[in-house]
Amino acid sequence: MLKVTLITVGTLPKGQFASIGDDFRLRLKKFAMVTQKVVSDASKIDGALPKDNIIIVLDAIGPTLTSEALATTVKAYEDRGDHLTFVLGGPNGLPEELKTRAHLRLSLSPMTTTHDLAHLFFLEQLYRTCTINHGTKYHY
Repeated sequence: MLKVTLITVGTLPKGQFASIGDDFRLRLKKFAMVTQKVVSDASKIDGALPKDNIIIVLDAIGPTLTSEALATTVKAYEDRGDHLTFVLGGPNGLPEELKTRAHLRLSLSPMTTTHDLAHLFFLEQLYRTCTINHGTKYHY
């Protein structure tokens, strides 16, 4: 089973955004063990990073991938038994040192959006990735 940690800088979505996030986390339980960690600011990310994980930073400067390409990338890591840690920065982004040592920098979109929407967009894409990799009807 896919093992994922999502580290979020700042806060988790609230209100209706929280309910949508909860729905995707519930759906993901069928495919992945997802752990959510929240740190107050980017200087605390290192302390939250699990040891020996594949680190994927969600960064506006990184490449964008199609859903299928993300699914292929995640599947390759999963097949090797790797635990993935995705890091979603706050309004000031992520430390350059973390971006440099990450295994992958990934942009969710070249457009700027709110932290809450980026969080939900990531959860939805992770769910879509899992459904693609398991042949479950969700992705067209």
